[in-house]
Amino acid sequence: MGLPSIPGIRKLVKQYRKFFNAKARREKIANQSKTPTNPAQLHLSVMASIAGIKDISPNGVIRRILESGLNTDNNKIYQDFINYGADEAFWELITRGTGYKEESPDIMRLSAHILITALSRTIPDEFLKGLDVFISSPHQSYCFEFISDWIHSDNSHTLYDITRYIEEELKLPQRFIKLEIDTLKDSECFPCINEIILHKFMNDINNQIINSDYIISIVEKRRICAWYDEVKVYYDGLLQIANMHNFFLSHSSGFHTTNPKLIWEEYTSEYYLMDTYYRLFHKSYAESLKIYKPELQDSFTLVKDYAEGLYKNWFLGQLGNNWCDACADNLRDYGYVMDIPKQGDFYKSKVANSNNRIIVIISDALRYEVAFTLAEQLRRETQSQVELTSMQGIFPTITKFGMAALLPHDKLSVEIKNTAKTERLAVLADGIYTDSNYREKVLKSANEASIVLNYKDIISMGFQQCSALVKGMEVVYIYHNKIDSASHSDESTVFIACDDAIEELKSLVRNIVNRFG
Repeated sequence: MGLPSIPGIRKLVKQYRKFFNAKARREKIANQSKTPTNPAQLHLSVMASIAGIKDISPNGVIRRILESGLNTDNNKIYQDFINYGADEAFWELITRGTGYKEESPDIMRLSAHILITALSRTIPDEFLKGLDVFISSPHQSYCFEFISDWIHSDNSHTLYDITRYIEEELKLPQRFIKLEIDTLKDSECFPCINEIILHKFMNDINNQIINSDYIISIVEKRRICAWYDEVKVYYDGLLQIANMHNFFLSHSSGFHTTNPKLIWEEYTSEYYLMDTYYRLFHKSYAESLKIYKPELQDSFTLVKDYAEGLYKNWFLGQLGNNWCDACADNLRDYGYVMDIPKQGDFYKSKVANSNNRIIVIISDALRYEVAFTLAEQLRRETQSQVELTSMQGIFPTITKFGMAALLPHDKLSVEIKNTAKTERLAVLADGIYTDSNYREKVLKSANEASIVLNYKDIISMGFQQCSALVKGMEVVYIYHNKIDSASHSDESTVFIACDDAIEELKSLVRNIVNRFG
């Protein structure tokens, strides 16, 4: 095996006679990256070989033992330690590194000792009374670094299961619930700490006690802590509640602008943020239902009720009333608000006078605040010039009217269209129906070199087929329907559909650049 022939090594080889009795085990020692040169290293090499790990280090051996099960009698690797006579050396290694020592050593209690000693680095001793038997202050640094390295390794899921078991055995949630968030905020050993912090914040929100800046600071701090991803959706939801509350505080006196154009400018520069916060909260809430943590979900549902009240009753209620009052005269006299670009003028102002091929992507039900997010991501992810502007929608703002308004026309009209069984409202552009199968006809009436495409068709087309379709075309209308279709099937999916729509539209932009030139 290439071991040095010195008394200490020779004595130890005799001690491990049973282990070295097999050629395969001798070869494992011989093939290790570092040849043991003293008894301590040989002990470690034997334990690493039994554990089946390449990491010949105290940390590697200890972690492997803990990963193999907290029940000492059923831990196969530890039982092999006993079988080959390595158990005594293992516990000596444990005592030196962690300070754990008991007359009848136990792997479960060892794991509790390492975790609680590590925890004592970030939580004062006064809050850990009754757990003193698991704490060795001189070994605090070792235990903290041991746990920290494991938490941030690719194998952290094995530690997660251990921490869950220990926190339940030691009734840590019942202990931590009595502590302040400030006491817990820097600790990451146990997953229940995240749940306790979230529970406390949710309870405060449901009691109308909201310190927005404090919530934001704690969420940012916990982002880099262990097990954050397990409860990320709840933290994200609370972050949006804090943002909504800060918006409320900034506008607590209400909305009183009398000029509708100014209200429009205030919305497109600032007020849209409240819509974004509300959407992102609901996205988090929808995702929370997929992972469903019973200890948090009921409280999170009450937080949702708070968000609904703030958004619908205060924001939509007060801003809506302010808007209606401000634009009432314009709507009565003209049917639209003066000095704000109109959706009905879109084709004339944006398409008709273009000197180059123009491609229009129409994403049904995509609101201004979603467009703002899309514009930001396009700026960041593409080498393109992105400009975000706004127009007032045609009234009523439903699909068949909005789609018609974006087509070329001098006059829009409405008629009742009779079918065999029903009557339905139809919108016409200069006498031509504007239903989906007529839109290309309307476009061609203004410019023969026009074509209508559907997002799903483009994505599934080959490069040559797609290029051939738009060859020679000056106006290309592409219809996209992610958000609106979600609203018809299941309203609870609309908020997640907004994110999906953003991703699809970015993909479509890349496809247009690559396929259409």
